[in-house]
Amino acid sequence: MSPLTIYVTEPQVINLSIVRAALGGTPYTLVSGSPDFLAGDAAACNVVLIRSGTHITSTILATMPHLQHVVRVGVGLDNVDLDFCRQHRIAVYNAPGANADAVAEYALTMILVALRQLHHLTRADQEAWNRFKFSGHGIASRTVGIVGFGHIGKLLYAKLRSLGCHSFMVYDPYATDTPADARMASLDELLAGSDVVSLHLPLMPETTHIINAQKLALMKDGAILLNAARGGIVDETAVLARQKSKPLTYIADTVEGEPHVNPALLNSPGTVITPHIASLTDDAEAAMVRVAIENLLAGKQAQVIATP
Repeated sequence: MSPLTIYVTEPQVINLSIVRAALGGTPYTLVSGSPDFLAGDAAACNVVLIRSGTHITSTILATMPHLQHVVRVGVGLDNVDLDFCRQHRIAVYNAPGANADAVAEYALTMILVALRQLHHLTRADQEAWNRFKFSGHGIASRTVGIVGFGHIGKLLYAKLRSLGCHSFMVYDPYATDTPADARMASLDELLAGSDVVSLHLPLMPETTHIINAQKLALMKDGAILLNAARGGIVDETAVLARQKSKPLTYIADTVEGEPHVNPALLNSPGTVITPHIASLTDDAEAAMVRVAIENLLAGKQAQVIATP
């Protein structure tokens, strides 16, 4: 590998100390930049280090003509034009699994919050000591459907099982090591049979709006749908329409067009929106930087498999 000149587009959220430690004795130069790719700073760089706020498109070669490597601090690659990179022999790296535990913990937390209806808690409830408004469900009595059984899906399963949940359905055509007590199902079967559905799959053409009006119509009244993956996986207009006709709790850590949020979602009493925080623990942040750099140095390029 030739000496690395690394353009960091989001230095305010990428810990450069961890980057330097991960690079170790490798010859390198770090250039702190921005997602705008200022030509004077980026022109000599052959590596770009990004997070979710940067989009890699065909225009990048105008400011980075020597680009050879795109390193994504994180897992999702929907902000990288993979076809363009392949055509121009630009290698792409990410950090699969590095934030899996943090995201699984978030999913577990929000599932329990929704089951106990704590997302409806208000100051008035506290002042009136309104106990019986919050008569919810225990996790052990629920069937949980996990869509996408990769790093995060497997960890969520293990965490739920340790809390006494014993009824699982899994949809993932590529999964080969599903636990014996988790029933493999079609997506339609999973949606119809689950009390809780947690989505853990990448955003790609094959998965865009995989949860649409037709799929939402299959879900049980009062079901919980959790999206800690990517906003475009779920048709938000269809969610709002479903909520008007039948009860559905929708918890989303990411939305279509983020950071802009559909006001109708924010105003829906059946919806909880968090600002893409599922992976934001100190441990996960450090691991994502470290693993992404380690994969760059090892030449271990990103592998992308959709769940159609």
